[in-house]
Amino acid sequence: MSKDTLKRTILVAIITTLMGQVYINPFNSDFRLSIGIAILTFLILNFQDISIPITTGYTAISVFIFRFTIDIIQVNRVLDAPEIALKHFPSAIFYIIFGFVLHQLNIRKYKEQPIFFIFLVGISDLFSNISEAVVRQEFSKPLIEVILTSIITAGFLRATIAFVLFSSIKAYNMFILKDEHQKRYINLLLFTADMKTEIFFLKKNMQDIEQAMERCYSIYTELKGVKESIDIDYTNRLKKRMLKLSKDIHEIKKDNQRVVSGIERLLPKKNKENTIKLSIILKMLRDNTMRYIEDIGKEIEISIDYTYNYPIKDYYQLISIINNLMINSIEAIDNKGCIRISQRVEKDYVLFTITDSGSGIKDEDICVIFEPGFSTKFDRKTGQMSTGLGLTHVKHIAYNYFGGKIEVTSKLMHGTSFMVYVPIDAIVSKEVR
Repeated sequence: MSKDTLKRTILVAIITTLMGQVYINPFNSDFRLSIGIAILTFLILNFQDISIPITTGYTAISVFIFRFTIDIIQVNRVLDAPEIALKHFPSAIFYIIFGFVLHQLNIRKYKEQPIFFIFLVGISDLFSNISEAVVRQEFSKPLIEVILTSIITAGFLRATIAFVLFSSIKAYNMFILKDEHQKRYINLLLFTADMKTEIFFLKKNMQDIEQAMERCYSIYTELKGVKESIDIDYTNRLKKRMLKLSKDIHEIKKDNQRVVSGIERLLPKKNKENTIKLSIILKMLRDNTMRYIEDIGKEIEISIDYTYNYPIKDYYQLISIINNLMINSIEAIDNKGCIRISQRVEKDYVLFTITDSGSGIKDEDICVIFEPGFSTKFDRKTGQMSTGLGLTHVKHIAYNYFGGKIEVTSKLMHGTSFMVYVPIDAIVSKEVR
C-alpha cells in the first residue's frame, strides 16, 4: 500500500468515526443507527484505490478506540474499562462484517446501477446490523418486528443516501469538467482563428516576396544586356549582387512556404460540412470576452443581436474579425461602458455591426486607422505603444479574404461603430439560404 493510499484509508476511518457520532438509539440500548455508514459507503466509492476490507478494518479500530476513550473520560473510572470495551466491541464487529460483505459483492461494480447498488448495500447493512444486534442480544427482547423493521429501513435509507451523495458529487464533477472543456474549446477555436489569420498574411507576404524576386531578376536580366561602354567591372559586380539578392529572396519564399505548410498541417482541415451556428459564435465570443473584461477589472456589458442564425462556414476568419473589433472596443472604454454586436442582411451582404460607448475617434484619424502601425493606444504599465495591426488585419480579411468592405462612424466621447459587410456567399452556403 502506498503512502497516499494509506493516508486516504486513515482519513476515511477518521471521518466515518466522527460522523458515527450522529446517531439514534432506536431500541433504548447501546445499539446505534448512525449516518457514518452512509458516509463510509460514499467514501469507499469515491476513493477507488483504497481496499474495502482494510478500510473498514481501520474504521472498526478507530470507532472502538474513539467511543471507548470518550466513555472512559465521561465515567472517569478505569475499573469500568472491561465493561465499556464490551459495550463498544459489537460496533467494531459491524464495520468488519460490513466491509467483508461489500468486498465479496464487489460493490464498486454496481455504482452506475442505482437499484442494484442500493439493494446490495442495503443487504450488507442489514446483515451487519443483524450480526451486531445478535451479539448485543437485542433479539432476546420483545418487539422483534420493530427491531427488524428499524434495521431494514435504516439499511436501505443509508444506502440511498450514500448513492445520492456519490451521484451528486459525480454530476458536479462532470459539470465542472464540461465547463473546463468548453473553455478549452473556445480558447482552441480563438487560437485557430488567429493562426489562420496569420497564415492569410503569410501567404500575402509570399506574394509580395514573389513580386520582389521578379523585379530583382528583371533588373539582373536588363544588366546582362547592357552595352560594354558602361563600366564593365561595376556592371558585373552589380549583376552578381542582383542575382544573389534574387536567390536570397527565393530562399526566403521557400522557408516561408515551409512554415505555412507546417502550420496548415497542424490546423483543422477545411470541410464544407464543418459549420458553426452564428448564435454559438457570438455567445462564445461574448462569454470569452466577459472573462477577459473581469480579468482587467473593467465594467463593460456586452449584448448580442442577430436576425438570421446562419450556419457559418468560414467561421475562423469571421471570429478573428469580430474578436479584434471587440478587443478594440474594450480598449476604447475607460472603465464602464457597453458593447453591442448585431447582425442583419442587406441585399447580398451580411452586415455585422460592433458598437461601443468608448472615447470615439477623431475625424482626421478615421481615414488612417486601418494603416499599419497607426495607434493611439499604449500600455500604461510599460509605456509602449500598441502595434496598430489589429484593424489592419480586420480590413485585409474583410476586403481580401471575404471580398467585403468595412465602414466606420464615430463621435468623440460618444463611441464608435464598425460596420463589416461580408458577402452572403462567402460565409453561408446556398443550400442553407
